[in-house]
Amino acid sequence: MHERTQRAVARLLFVFCCAVPTSIVVFSILVTWTSWYQSRKLAELTHHLNLQTGLVFQIDTCRRIAPGKYVLKNVRVSDPDTRQHVVTIRLIDYLHERDHVAMVLHQPEFQSAGLGHAWTMLHDRLISRPAQTVLPISIAATDVSILSRSGSMPPLDVSATITPEGESVRLIARAENTARQIGPRIRVELFRDRDREVPATELVLSTDGTALPCSALAEYAPAIEHLGPRAEFTGVIACRQTTHGWSFDLGSSSLTKLSLNDLTDHLPHRVIGQAALHFRRCVIDPGESVHLVGTLQSTKPANLRIKTPLLMAMRDHLAMAVDERELVPNPNGIECELALDFDIRDETMTLTGIGDNVVLYSRGRPIAAPPAQRIDAARVTAMLAPPSRWMAAWNSVLLPSSPAAASDGLPAATFRSVRNLDGEASIRQR
Repeated sequence: MHERTQRAVARLLFVFCCAVPTSIVVFSILVTWTSWYQSRKLAELTHHLNLQTGLVFQIDTCRRIAPGKYVLKNVRVSDPDTRQHVVTIRLIDYLHERDHVAMVLHQPEFQSAGLGHAWTMLHDRLISRPAQTVLPISIAATDVSILSRSGSMPPLDVSATITPEGESVRLIARAENTARQIGPRIRVELFRDRDREVPATELVLSTDGTALPCSALAEYAPAIEHLGPRAEFTGVIACRQTTHGWSFDLGSSSLTKLSLNDLTDHLPHRVIGQAALHFRRCVIDPGESVHLVGTLQSTKPANLRIKTPLLMAMRDHLAMAVDERELVPNPNGIECELALDFDIRDETMTLTGIGDNVVLYSRGRPIAAPPAQRIDAARVTAMLAPPSRWMAAWNSVLLPSSPAAASDGLPAATFRSVRNLDGEASIRQR
């Protein structure tokens, strides 16, 4: 081959083997840096997340810094119907490799009212979908907070792992303030069992001996708001998914700083003061069965204050022995101390006073003692007459066999007969 021809061939090979691929690579890089390309990829990602979670995602920027590694800034998640915020995350570092997935979340702020959506996203859209949990997932989050109008959770650092176990999947998470070593500590284990005929979930939450502020969950579960803004929970909650819903086991947990003002605000007989509730056993299958054993005591420095009508209702409906000298009308109420053991089994309960079987003390002397026999739920409902919708809903969980509130029932009517225009009976009830 002529030398000039060889040089021409060499130049062509250089162009097609080096210059052209290099130009294509450089051009591709330049395209990926354009705002048009970034906006297009961000729109695709947002659309994918919306379909996968059923929520609305808004992301300011998404930047790919390496193969399989992305950085997302200012991520906002909201409900598609109400546009209510679920969570806001300042920064997300996401890494997807061949054998695992890792995420780092910076400063997530959950709204208490949106925790239901967060649970649905975690449980229904992630844990309950085998295709989403093929690879192990590790999650680290810094300065996680839960915001609520009545009270917020202090910032915590969270570490979690989601690990496939055959057909099942297990999540283990721990939350605490690692820098200051104060505040609540939370440990969560969630197991999704897919080996059984009907897949089910088991969830165990423990406060590791620290006090968890209940107010942070008040907007997620409105019933918690009735415990008061300062109420705290300590102990373990074990939940199990069944064919009829969820069952709950609180074991030997405690609720302290309960505001009886808020707890009885919807009831005819209001009690002023603060109390502590300690469970020795607490197993609830909503609408089916319940077994609660524990102690309820008023806490100082302020004692309880009750009105005379409540004492009279305790005497008339619960058959308690009441000091008749306290039944004189008193507009300021009666200052007293409460101390009782309770044993609730479905539709009946037993009350026992602590010390000489007395449940209420006033000015150092006993003023109310419970009866020896078990008390039916119907008598408890009657004591709180006139019943309310709130009480009926409470009974449907704690007292499954209790009668429905009379004020909530629709009037029953029956047709004995109906006559036509000629005056003869055309419809008659048999």
